[in-house]
Amino acid sequence: MHTVRMATAWKYFRFEGLFFITYYLLFPIFTAAEYRYFEQHNLGKFYNDALEMLVFSPINLFSGLVFYAIVRRSLVSKKLVRFILYTILFLIGLVFYKKLTYLLWSHLEFLPAKARSDAARWANARGLHYSIIYMCRDFLCISALAYFIYSAKQEDQLRQLKEQQLLTELTYLKAQLHPHFFFNTLNNIYSLALKQSADTASLVARLAEMMRYILYEAEQPTVPLQKELRFLTNYIDTEKIRQHANNQISFDVQGIQPDTKIAPLLLLPFIENAFKHGLQQETGHGFVHIVLCESEKELLLQINNSKPSLPKENPAGIGLQNATKRLNLLYAGRYTLNIQSTAQTYQLNLSLQLHD
Repeated sequence: MHTVRMATAWKYFRFEGLFFITYYLLFPIFTAAEYRYFEQHNLGKFYNDALEMLVFSPINLFSGLVFYAIVRRSLVSKKLVRFILYTILFLIGLVFYKKLTYLLWSHLEFLPAKARSDAARWANARGLHYSIIYMCRDFLCISALAYFIYSAKQEDQLRQLKEQQLLTELTYLKAQLHPHFFFNTLNNIYSLALKQSADTASLVARLAEMMRYILYEAEQPTVPLQKELRFLTNYIDTEKIRQHANNQISFDVQGIQPDTKIAPLLLLPFIENAFKHGLQQETGHGFVHIVLCESEKELLLQINNSKPSLPKENPAGIGLQNATKRLNLLYAGRYTLNIQSTAQTYQLNLSLQLHD
């Protein structure tokens, strides 16, 4: 987070620097060149103008930076009384600052004689030697810059807070998902162990591979879809071992590209829900048919499963609620989820745009 703040501060510092260099150094030089070329048709005198600008513009630049600091610390923060007081002090100080700089300017031997004589005359002048119109122009431009930077920083801070909130919520949801998944899988192993099934060892090996994926791969924001597919295949194979032989289980995969990525463990709760609530273990007459295909960066998941005559309680458990929340957080506006349920069947169709 500290690195993000530093990068943001540096971004606005560069923008402010570009503004002041352009406004106080480049614009005066370009304006003088335009005047000499279009009005007097004589660029020969532009050398003297440019020399004067290069000396005098930094003087204005410094006063502009001081006033910018006043605007940022007082006006933008809505401390109007302080702003008025600081502005009055700034204008008084500006008079002495201008006279001193003109006095110094009049002694710069490398400047043209006319420029030095004008500087001496301005230094000895009794009145104010700065234009009220130009001051108002500078005030408007500098205030606009200050408000723009302030608004942009506020938006950046709000965006960072939203991102942090999103990350926190996603971490919480994944923390819920892991124990939920392991609880169900360990229940499967326990039921096979009670039967002294020869498939217990194979199931433990698959669980170990799935645990490695969850602990080391699934902590990333996105993972290759092919790795996620391998994880889902392992899970479905464990269910095939556990379920009654007469249950129909199929998993059809089509068109998965090697460079496609997806949020980890996003599809698992939907598939897990089909097995948990769709198969009639006691009779072996249920079915789960899963189709996963990719077409032009759109991922399509279709799950058809039977429904038991006596459905289990809480068919939409933690895992399914978790998956829906993660879809809303990670793929908001980029997915459609349709569920059709009858007395005998349950169908889920998920369409997911993998890229903006």
